Amino acid sequence: MPALLADIERFAVSARRVVGRGRARFLDPEDDDQRRIARSLLIDLSAAADRLPESFRAAHPDVDWRGIRAVRNFIAHDYDGTDEEILWQALAVQFPLVTAALGAADGT
Repeated sequence: MPALLADIERFAVSARRVVGRGRARFLDPEDDDQRRIARSLLIDLSAAADRLPESFRAAHPDVDWRGIRAVRNFIAHDYDGTDEEILWQALAVQFPLVTAALGAADGT
């Protein structure tokens, strides 16, 4: 399980880098690289969260585990129709909340 938490933290570092590049670059209609990175990171987060033991997830009800999976399913099945604002909010707001809760769980 420590490896999964380390993976999630690594994804968080990448998410912070994308957010740090700014919302304007993220929403640039001529360059979708940042949005594609966001989709990948959110899917990776969901995959790692799914591999965490159920007992760990149950012990951390402050993390919206169902929401993580829902965002992943939405992105995976409706990638052309994914609202870019939802992606931004997931990356800029929700991702840090998840990693903060898991960091506290990890003792960091």
